[in-house]
Amino acid sequence: MAGVGEGAAAVSSVVNFTGYKFVGIPDKAELKKPFRETCTGLGLKGLVLLTDEGINFFLAAATREAADKFLAFLEEDERFRGIPVKWSESSGTPFKRMLVKLKKEIIALGDPSVRPAERTGLRLEPREFKRWLDEGREVVVVDTRNDYEVRLGTFRNAVDLELDNFKEFPEAVRQRVPAPAKDLPVVTFCTGGVRCEKATAIMMDQGFREVYQLEGGILRYFEDCGGDHWDGECFVFDNRVALNPQLEETETVMCYSCREPLTRQDQASPDFVLGVSCSHCKHKGKKRRHHTSAGPAPSWPDSQGPDTSPSKKGRDSADRPSCVEPTEQQTSADVAGQKRGLEHTSRGGAGGSAGSAAAAAARDERASDSRGRTPQPAQDLDDGHSSNATHTSSRSWCVIS
Repeated sequence: MAGVGEGAAAVSSVVNFTGYKFVGIPDKAELKKPFRETCTGLGLKGLVLLTDEGINFFLAAATREAADKFLAFLEEDERFRGIPVKWSESSGTPFKRMLVKLKKEIIALGDPSVRPAERTGLRLEPREFKRWLDEGREVVVVDTRNDYEVRLGTFRNAVDLELDNFKEFPEAVRQRVPAPAKDLPVVTFCTGGVRCEKATAIMMDQGFREVYQLEGGILRYFEDCGGDHWDGECFVFDNRVALNPQLEETETVMCYSCREPLTRQDQASPDFVLGVSCSHCKHKGKKRRHHTSAGPAPSWPDSQGPDTSPSKKGRDSADRPSCVEPTEQQTSADVAGQKRGLEHTSRGGAGGSAGSAAAAAARDERASDSRGRTPQPAQDLDDGHSSNATHTSSRSWCVIS
């Protein structure tokens, strides 16, 4: 990447950088002030999330020099040394404010026995994963992300757990990943790697023998391997909303009302009214499935997997990524510029390494809504609601072989 990769002192675009590390931070409250002062002094925007189980940050800097100074400050504490950092550039900053927040978990799961700092799955480099897929190796690929993310894009034939939030992951694995998969290599993936830190530990606890996590997540795979074996886009937790395998911003926008990401095809629907509603609002409560799969997936015999799963009825709109109202009157002709005309708020969780960080910062931006609208409560990516209703699932078990 020009400028960023070469460590230039200044670049024409905004420098975005993210990272995370699972490590105990019992003194997180004492760290809030120095982190805040350092970030503000360097002119950074975004969020640093300090939790009992580790650190997660998504930041935007005017120059690479400012970003490097923050990383130097970070490494003054030996607990934060060696954090892998993902870099990108954008034409505008994803956030308008700088926040440092304290939380209990990086990824909300509610199970203190899952400790990624002590135990997690094997790391699988993107190029090695691609080689496995190129060779047709028998491997079970599990998408650990939420349903609205999967709808935009996923690896071909990956298992879709149809999650509303990450807290559903343990039970979803029991219900949707068949027992024979426990004896096969399993590769988990998410946007940037954070969710897989816990997902792999959970699967290991459930008896899966060989569990991997895609190192650096989808975005690292795009950077190293492009779009091979991938269908669609990748949802990201900033104003870009979604990226293609070339790491370019797409035309996907966010619905103002239900906070679903809307592809160009969704925006062409007669149910889409800019700044008002979309087809997902109209059909809310009906099961939505992603439409990016290229061809049928290999199936496990029906006897080897369950045929029911939790439905997604009764979703609260607060569980969707959100955006605030346009600051000026807009018409349908403004669709192409919608993402820049709205202040977007996405849910946190590790969309990428900084899903929870990005979403939390963006969520707080709603307080400055220029139209005076009372902000609706929003929750982190992994804090959602579910229904006790059930439905019969006809989805086949997907194994890449």
